[in-house]
Amino acid sequence: MLKSLLFIWVLSAHPEAAAEAYVDAFDYRVGDTGTVSMTVAEALGHESLAGASYVTIYPPSGPQVGIRWIATSESQYEPMRRLGWSAIEMMVQDPDGLVPTLDPNHFSILAEPAYLTTMQNVRASQVLGPSDELLYLTHIKDTSTSFLNTPPSDTAVGHPFIMVAGTRDLAATLEFFTDTFANPVTPPIPFKIEVLSEVYGLEAERLHELALVRFEDNFGLELDQYPAAAESIPTSLAQEGGTVLVTASLDPDRLKRPLNWIATHTDEAGNLIGGVIKLPSGTALEVIFD
Repeated sequence: MLKSLLFIWVLSAHPEAAAEAYVDAFDYRVGDTGTVSMTVAEALGHESLAGASYVTIYPPSGPQVGIRWIATSESQYEPMRRLGWSAIEMMVQDPDGLVPTLDPNHFSILAEPAYLTTMQNVRASQVLGPSDELLYLTHIKDTSTSFLNTPPSDTAVGHPFIMVAGTRDLAATLEFFTDTFANPVTPPIPFKIEVLSEVYGLEAERLHELALVRFEDNFGLELDQYPAAAESIPTSLAQEGGTVLVTASLDPDRLKRPLNWIATHTDEAGNLIGGVIKLPSGTALEVIFD
C-alpha cells in the first residue's frame, strides 16, 4: 500500500530562485541539498541529470513533503501539453486572500479562486510557479467529507497533499493501481478542469474524467484523462520540465503483485529498499519501503 508523499522532483533552470520564491510567498523553508543519482537519472531516461544539484524546500506546517528543485537548463516545457505529472496540489487556508499577494515576477494566475463543485466545499486557484510548475492552491471547507480526509493546514500555506498526473488511457491506469496496490481508488468522475480545457482549445464547460487514489496517510493521486492530442513524455531533456518524479513511501507487505522495477535501491547489505516504477502512461514513481 502507498502510504505518504515524500518528495516532488521539479526541473528548474534557477533552483535557488525557485526555492526563495516559495520561501517568500508560502513561508516554506530551505532544507537539504544534494545531487541526482545515476540510478534515478537513468530511470527517468535522462542520464545527463546524474550529478545535477538539487535543493529541497519544506512546508511550514503539516507533513514534511519536500519539493526538490533539480538544476537543469531552460526547456520548452508547457504544463499539461504532455502526459505524466502535471500539477502539485497544496492545502491552503484562504486562496482568495493568498492569490493577490503572489509576486507576479514568480507566479502567474491561470484561474482565480473558485468553487470546483456545486457543493461549494472545495475552493481553489490554479497558478504557474517560478519554473512553470502548475500549482493548485486548494481550500477544503469540511475535510471530513472529502475522499482523502486530509486535515486542514495550520498555516496560510500547508503541504502538498495531491499529485496530479495525466494519461491517455485512464482505464488502464486505474487497472494498474487496483491490481497492484491495496489503496482505495474511485471510479472515473466527470469533472470540469478549465486549465486542461484551455490548453487543448476546448470549451470551458467540457467535462474530463478523473479518478483519485487514496494513500494511507491522507495523501492522494489525481489521475486525469487527457485528450488524444496529449504528447508522450519527452525523451529529450530540452523538452522536459515541471515535475518529473514523485517519491512515496510504500508498505511492501501489502502489495497485490510484484512491482516491475525500472531501477532499484538497496541498503548496504544488498537488501531491496525501494526503486522506481512506471505507470502505464510512462509516468515515473519512486517508492521507498516503509
